[in-house]
Amino acid sequence: MSDHDLLRMSTYPRASSGGTDCATLVKLATLGAVVGGSVAAAANLQRVQVGDLTATHAVAETGKTALTAAVATAIGGAAASSIAEQGLMRLGIMFAAGTLTLYGLQRWSQARTDTDE
Repeated sequence: MSDHDLLRMSTYPRASSGGTDCATLVKLATLGAVVGGSVAAAANLQRVQVGDLTATHAVAETGKTALTAAVATAIGGAAASSIAEQGLMRLGIMFAAGTLTLYGLQRWSQARTDTDE
């Protein structure tokens, strides 16, 4: 093996051919949690300031939103990578799958809350 081959192997690692791996899904979920949690924290902070929400409830709602966003992002990423490798189609599939997941989780959560009361 020549030095050129060694350099090429170390510079350009091969992507796994098995689709989305667990580490990638964890990274996507983490990103989703950070983005979703940040948006929720900002909205809930405003609600706390005007007195619509207690600080304890704001933290709980922010955590719930962050977890939901993490799940939706991971599912969207898995669906997108199983259908398209890159480009607008992948982004569209990720957006649609994430949206449907968020919608479903919110409906499920509301139905649970309605029956618990």
